Amino acid sequence: MNQTDAHDGGLRGSGAAALGGLVLVGVLVMGLSCQRSRPPDVAKPNGSKTQKQTGDTAPSAADTDKTAAANKGRELYLQHCAACHGEQGDGKGIAAAYLFPKPRDFRLGKFRLVSTTNRVPTADDLKAVLERGMPGSAMPPWSHLSDGDRKLLVDEVVRLAREGAREQYVMILKEEEGLTDDEIQEEEMQQQIADFVERRTTPGAASEVPEVSPATDEAIARGKEIYVKQSCQSCHGNEGKGDGQQAMVDDEGYATRPRDFTLGIFKGGHDPASLYRRTAYGMPGTPMPSSQQLTPEETVDLVHFVRSLSTEEARQRAILRREQIVATRVGAIPAAIGASEWSDADSVELRMTPLWWRNDADPNMQVQAVHDGTTLALRLSWKDDTSDQNVARSESFKDAVAVELFRGEAEPFLGMGDPKSPVDVWYWDADRQGTPLAVEDVYPDAVVDIYPFSEDAVDTAESDRPGALTVEQPDISLPARAVGNPIVPTAGESGGSTLTAGGPGSVTFRIPTNALVEARGQWIDGRWTVVMTRPLSVDPNGGVSLAPGCRASVAVAVWDGSQRDRDGKKLVTIWQDLMLSE
Repeated sequence: MNQTDAHDGGLRGSGAAALGGLVLVGVLVMGLSCQRSRPPDVAKPNGSKTQKQTGDTAPSAADTDKTAAANKGRELYLQHCAACHGEQGDGKGIAAAYLFPKPRDFRLGKFRLVSTTNRVPTADDLKAVLERGMPGSAMPPWSHLSDGDRKLLVDEVVRLAREGAREQYVMILKEEEGLTDDEIQEEEMQQQIADFVERRTTPGAASEVPEVSPATDEAIARGKEIYVKQSCQSCHGNEGKGDGQQAMVDDEGYATRPRDFTLGIFKGGHDPASLYRRTAYGMPGTPMPSSQQLTPEETVDLVHFVRSLSTEEARQRAILRREQIVATRVGAIPAAIGASEWSDADSVELRMTPLWWRNDADPNMQVQAVHDGTTLALRLSWKDDTSDQNVARSESFKDAVAVELFRGEAEPFLGMGDPKSPVDVWYWDADRQGTPLAVEDVYPDAVVDIYPFSEDAVDTAESDRPGALTVEQPDISLPARAVGNPIVPTAGESGGSTLTAGGPGSVTFRIPTNALVEARGQWIDGRWTVVMTRPLSVDPNGGVSLAPGCRASVAVAVWDGSQRDRDGKKLVTIWQDLMLSE
């Protein structure tokens, strides 16, 4: 029930960075030890063939089908998972640096959510994570994939875990037993390794979960007493807000914190049976211990108390869901952000999750869409208690929002696509719109440069001399502004930019002739509202073309300046469906 499993640093800079980061799960490998001879709990093979087969027997149809399925599972993994978990499942994907908690290293074999006595997950355990995601992390749900594809992904994760178990055992044979590569390749040793891998990655019996009695007031009261008696408050706090012990690390040495139960965010299912397993048997690899000293009845009461700290609405809000956003056809695009015509457009709430985890991260993102046959307009509104519009100070960060678009059947990695499937990004940030705040307004006592192209000989470099203000300088003195560098804030009504990306870290501004996105935002009473518009049909160099009646995949990211969000430290949705009415 711990909130996070890892930590890492963020990158400073423009908020137009990777929309992504997916965190799956790991596999448990317990107590690695071996001897030169076969471990006592591994039966000696009796004439069984090893992995080193001889002969040139043609593969059967079943073998061919199995190979094809494995290859497809591998392709699905590379498409959806490798950017975070790494191509070899080592948790070192290209997007991993942007994520907290860190992506799971499958090769270590440590799963958090298991239902077996030996803590090796079943296929159903892994499949449940794919279907639901892991609230409290950046691992999204993959319920939009077919059941067959999810099964293939599970098989690939298990394969990576088995590879990791084999590697660890071979390493022990070399480092602790002193075996050579030739000795390890011997038939008997290969069988020993295979038996070990099978034993360590085969799920055991299901852990017992009793019939859960109703959550009565009496049961909840008893559960609260057990909560105190078991010192649960030392980590989760007296009120279950996760404000107890904070200096924690998991088995891999990464920082972690206790769960705030009142938010209803549970990495595994929030149903009583799931919570019973994590309460009774703990969460492998985390500081969350087992409570097997309690009777089943006491554990059930404790589960009821924990669930009583949150509402069903809160528990449902923690789960990311794929929604359909319908762009209604209108006679004309509303002229203003607050135009009354927007009230006729359906508003869809999109659930978001922080890639760099924090608890207070529900912005209540509302999205509306309309088009007039030639132009698409998106209206995004979200909660933000502060308006962060200027980053002249080095310690300041700006509010921003981005929309990621892709059109095609095989959706690429959510985090800015991939080289074979680039994505279109519409971006707005708060300090790009209107008149930028002059540096002199932020630092009134600054000593400024002497600009050779705007001043004659001067006696002082002080900022109050004539002609010293930034706004008074010619473009030749400020080359970034002169060449139209889109990162430089300039006066204008639109704060929009358009970018392209072919994977994390590849975000590139489009050249001015292809920068067709216009965006305007306003902050009122603790909410930002931003309207983005762009022609439906564009040159291939201008982004993804759309048309009435078409469907596109869309995702949204938000940066909160007051939370020091930048680059990969942000809130994101999963892919959503954008439908344009005929």
